[in-house]
Amino acid sequence: MAVTAGTEASVAATVDILRTPASSPTSEVERSFGRADPASALRTDFASAARPFAATASTAAVDTAPITPGALSPIAEIVALPGRIVNAVLQLVGITTAAGIGPSPISPAPFADLFFAVFRRLEQAFGLDSPLAGQPVPPSLTYTGPLDIPTPTVAQFLDAATTEYVLGGVPGGMRPLTVDGWPMKFLYLATGADASVWVTPQNQIIIAYSGTTGGTNLLFNPLIAISQLLTDLQAGFTNTTPEAFTQALDFAQQVQAEAAVQGYAPGSVFVTGHSLGAWQAQYVAQQLGLSGIGFEGPGLSTTVPGNGADSLFVNTATYGDMAAYLSSDLPGLHPFVPYPYVAGGGLHPHYGPIVMLGDPNANTPMTNAAALWGKGIVGSLIAVVDLLGNFFASHLPGVQAYNLDVDQDPGVVPWLGINGGPVHTGFGEMTIPEFLQAASDAGILVKP
Repeated sequence: MAVTAGTEASVAATVDILRTPASSPTSEVERSFGRADPASALRTDFASAARPFAATASTAAVDTAPITPGALSPIAEIVALPGRIVNAVLQLVGITTAAGIGPSPISPAPFADLFFAVFRRLEQAFGLDSPLAGQPVPPSLTYTGPLDIPTPTVAQFLDAATTEYVLGGVPGGMRPLTVDGWPMKFLYLATGADASVWVTPQNQIIIAYSGTTGGTNLLFNPLIAISQLLTDLQAGFTNTTPEAFTQALDFAQQVQAEAAVQGYAPGSVFVTGHSLGAWQAQYVAQQLGLSGIGFEGPGLSTTVPGNGADSLFVNTATYGDMAAYLSSDLPGLHPFVPYPYVAGGGLHPHYGPIVMLGDPNANTPMTNAAALWGKGIVGSLIAVVDLLGNFFASHLPGVQAYNLDVDQDPGVVPWLGINGGPVHTGFGEMTIPEFLQAASDAGILVKP
């Protein structure tokens, strides 16, 4: 049933028809305390339930000035309180961080440093740090587009993406997009699709999709990790699109419709995420033409001409992080992945330009380990262990924050990972076009 432009009354009349889910939606209280049934494709979709999923919205609504995001209702504040209390405790022990809070007196950083020191010595013992020869170099990309297109900054995107890992977290300076006092968010427990919507001080809307496990959200909803891991495996090792991705797309369309009703301009909606969240953000950007930044997302099984090389959706790929290399346009993981490397494309490319971060030498152990895959039980075991070790060394958002010169708000497990390679001073305060230009000038922009 199509929703056409018209009056608010005619739009509201379609709400019940368009929003009726296949099964009863999980309540916000159930979402917070993890009591929902993961066996059903249940969803939390409160704010979107206030407006219909629409292909078009009222022209009159679009022409109005954006309103200030509404405050949470008293009930929504109460529902959010347990998560905020738990997050305050996590900040005390250094698991999460926030602006204005000093270093925790308790930190696992020394243990993490010891772990990675031992891990590197084991890599040396197995010869995984041996120099590589003849490795292909992905084709560089030169940005020649305009610089005056307004977007959120790199730091705002990274903060929003990281917040999806922080129970009770709020990205610095932002407020949730609300409808009738409830934050606009959704959750499908059966697929692991999960997202929140934030409004920047510049009245720009960022849809942030959750990465695998949801970080400290595991304390209230541990079962989602299973469905998210299954989605990871499907997206990374098959040529199919997981249901979580299409659900993420549906939600983005709901946000666009709601943003139009509230008076935001169509170009004010952006997408972001980290890891699995970046994967979903990529897919949504590809399908809807939205702009944004995906941090450490793999490639997609769906392709479009040019793979979005001229789009304003940008990916980051940190050297040594196998997640970003689960793609056909970055070399290093064959034969561990079932698709070959193809310069500037292939069967599983990224959507949008790729900004390379970190130390290029960090790819050496990862590539050597991937080459052992399939060479007996021992070789395959060494490959898996080393790839996972490098994943934790390079993948988490704190590592990207280091290279992008971002002081994260909030942060999660800031001590887990190895910071290496150049710090790109000032990148955090750049808009997407400025980010593309700076990466192009630095020679770290790669064609998808």
